[in-house]
Amino acid sequence: MLINLSRHISFNALLMVLTLTVGCMLPQNSNAQFGVSPSQTSNFFNDLRSRNGQLKKSSQTAARSGDVVYDYEKGAYVSQDDQEGYQSLQQLLKSDRQISQPSIRSGSSAFAARSVGDYTTYSGQYSQSLSYFAPTYTSDPFLSGKRNLMLGPVNVGVGLYQSLEYNSNIRRTAVPVSDVISSTLLNVSANYRVSANNVLSFTGGIGLDHYFNHPELAAYGNGSYLVNVLPGTTLAFDVKAGPVNITFYDRMSMRPALNNAFVGTNNNSSFGVFQNDAGIAANWQINSAWALATNYSYTISDALGSQNSQFSRTMNTLHASLTYSPTATWILGTEGGVSFLNYIKPTLNGGTLFNWGAFVSVPIGKSTVTKLSGGTQIFDFNAPTIFAPNGPGDRSNLNSYYYNFSITNQLNARFSHTLTIGHESSINLASNFITADFINYGVSMVAWKGGRFSLSGYYENAKPSFTNPLFAGTGYKLTQFGFDLYYTHQITSKLRAGTGYHFGRAEYSGVVGRNADQDGFSFDLNYALTAKAGINLGYRYFVTNYKQSPNSSTQTRVILGLNYNF
Repeated sequence: MLINLSRHISFNALLMVLTLTVGCMLPQNSNAQFGVSPSQTSNFFNDLRSRNGQLKKSSQTAARSGDVVYDYEKGAYVSQDDQEGYQSLQQLLKSDRQISQPSIRSGSSAFAARSVGDYTTYSGQYSQSLSYFAPTYTSDPFLSGKRNLMLGPVNVGVGLYQSLEYNSNIRRTAVPVSDVISSTLLNVSANYRVSANNVLSFTGGIGLDHYFNHPELAAYGNGSYLVNVLPGTTLAFDVKAGPVNITFYDRMSMRPALNNAFVGTNNNSSFGVFQNDAGIAANWQINSAWALATNYSYTISDALGSQNSQFSRTMNTLHASLTYSPTATWILGTEGGVSFLNYIKPTLNGGTLFNWGAFVSVPIGKSTVTKLSGGTQIFDFNAPTIFAPNGPGDRSNLNSYYYNFSITNQLNARFSHTLTIGHESSINLASNFITADFINYGVSMVAWKGGRFSLSGYYENAKPSFTNPLFAGTGYKLTQFGFDLYYTHQITSKLRAGTGYHFGRAEYSGVVGRNADQDGFSFDLNYALTAKAGINLGYRYFVTNYKQSPNSSTQTRVILGLNYNF
């Protein structure tokens, strides 16, 4: 049974999405909490600033044919139309790390504890490479959306992905249950330029999963068909009023979320969540040196399923960012915001969440960029109304600091690497908040003609604000680390192969039976059938070994998929 969306999305918002989507069919791109985490706030404003330049550039170009060729020296596809460059190695890091991406059915246990309470996107250890205003997956990842058409006044790109998957252990448990799963995904990227400075756009990924034998094992839903709306699916209207660029947006997703509140030995328990972020953001270029950006959003998060309603919540968020850059090279700024959190049920505690700080971004030469930020976080939570074992009973508040340092170096067209170090707190599902220290490092390089190699590593030390062993035994301090290796080779202009390995270790102090090691292996083949169609074959094998627990498991996935870009 399809999940009824009508009670989650306002009629007007749904009507606008359907109108634009149907209109496009007619002939005529460090995780934590959005609204709470300083690093996520900073990423949002970076996306907003770059959005203005992208929209201006798009007004000067017509539809692109999608004719691309693979440049073996650069290790990426190059457009024959506009030669606007090739995907940077940074942009391709996401595909390199695909074996460890902890999205639906990935098999990976590399979840970031600091991201568990965030419903904005998948809670992976690595920073997302796509924009806040773009979905987490596109059907043509190696072509970077080059295929698009002009349908009357609408510039539109449409991609279709269809796969069949055999999964030997859906829930990754000691007693495996297998199934065959069909996944259909439609990617739409469309914009209608109402005037020279006003643009209506829709970017999204919407699809259906079908479990042939065990629909009850899906992360959410109670029938054979599961609706997926990828994080980043956004309807937006961009307006320019003098020196101010204004974006009205409605961002939605329906996806699995990680549940760390009511789990025993299973680190990967999940539930479904529908989230809608409606907001207005503005970027004012005050003069050649000063710029002010602001954002207000109202978020509704609806946990799907009667057993998970305690995670449903609303949040009002107000952000601001003021930057000074007199030479258009280095940037000095201050930014932060306040969020008002309210849970629909009183199991978890709502409150007022504030962060503010300063940052500086300095280029070193032509190929290195550094950024350092730091400030204060103040969380004031409501007194708990429900205590263990039915709730955490956490009375903790936060008055602490955060910092984030990153350095990215593009040594040459073949080699790039990036390092991120941070300390910050986020809201949690098993306590009021969780505080984490984390390190991410990634290297990507074109090893030789047609071949590209990447190495990524992560470390996280996280501690919840409250330990209550009666609350499902989830009081813990978590230390986890791991690395990912991935090699991809363009054998011919049409055939691409890739193989990877993932290792991850999670160590919980205070909880018996949850310490685990995981090894993962992957192999992929991608073949371009035509200029617009491609077929891929994927293999995944995960071994999760729980120490002091009988719940160790293995999982095998075989995936056959077809991409078609209209």
